[in-house]
Amino acid sequence: MNNNVEQLLIKKNCTIKDALGVIDNGAKGIILVVDGDNKLIGTITDGDIRRALLKGLKLEESLQDFIHYNPVVAYNDMGREEIKDIFIKKAVKQVPILNREGKVERLLDINDLLLPEGKENFVIIMAGGLGTRLKGLTEELPKSMLKIGQDPILQHIINNYKQYGYNKILLSVNYKAEIIQNYFQSGYAYGVKIDYVKETKRLGTGGGIRLARGYIDKPFFVINGDIFTNLNVENMMDFHINNKYDLTVGVRKHGFTIPYGIINSEKCIIKSIEEKPTKEYLINAGIYCINPDVIDYIPKDEYYEITELINKCIKQGKRVGSYEIKEYWMDIGKIEDYYKVNEDVSELLCLDKEGEKNND
Repeated sequence: MNNNVEQLLIKKNCTIKDALGVIDNGAKGIILVVDGDNKLIGTITDGDIRRALLKGLKLEESLQDFIHYNPVVAYNDMGREEIKDIFIKKAVKQVPILNREGKVERLLDINDLLLPEGKENFVIIMAGGLGTRLKGLTEELPKSMLKIGQDPILQHIINNYKQYGYNKILLSVNYKAEIIQNYFQSGYAYGVKIDYVKETKRLGTGGGIRLARGYIDKPFFVINGDIFTNLNVENMMDFHINNKYDLTVGVRKHGFTIPYGIINSEKCIIKSIEEKPTKEYLINAGIYCINPDVIDYIPKDEYYEITELINKCIKQGKRVGSYEIKEYWMDIGKIEDYYKVNEDVSELLCLDKEGEKNND
């Protein structure tokens, strides 16, 4: 069973108040009633609870009387078309997926079937930042919802992954999370499937990844929610897998010019002088490919930065690689970065459209 479905499960002997809490946490409008072995007994929707309360039932009363004991279900060994047929014939929007022993595996939404199947790799977008360096712009909006051109940064990130077939998105949210959730909802309108993991306190990039553990069983992407790029993400994942890395860090060449003449000397004898040389370094670009087992290095419910995870992997003898990003890339950390990328975006989007035409 995927851990992300655990938040939808409730035992038969619980109360209406308990059920309300599970529905609120699960955010799916439905909960799954199970026995001690997680075998499905029935389902309850938020509408069922509303109707029970209107009839005068108290929060402390048992939920047993309004459980749907014979829900529509499907099984994990059924094909996609067979499951789709169940949705159509039974006219339902959600179906619990069970194994043949009757244990809950996951909850499937009709939108999951209507979307293109896509690739199995999840994309985790870290969208919970406060954006303190962009004050004035982020007082009303989370940083990842600031517009680049006509659309929020997050939408550009999602679209870039979607065009390469990565349509399973996890948004790690915190600051003003409701704005992001109200905008993107399930992601269906944007051609992707979006789930949300919520930080109740600041956890850093590493801690945010840990919250997504239950979803992940294949190599996955992590990207900061303030990165604007047209990176070919498929090439990066192929590089990660083909080189058998455990963690791949997207890197970017960054140079800066020293505004003075640099003296190279030995024992007070000048050997040469360089006038205003440019030094070049590889910097962390905030985009990663990570194998699922690496998540186990991240402590639960603790603030943990991605740099700590990278260093931990190196110390443990894991294969940690770097992938140079040569496409357009901008970390929107400062107000001047935000204005610069908005100046660049029109030209970039035109180039992307020309590329699409040439590929047709």
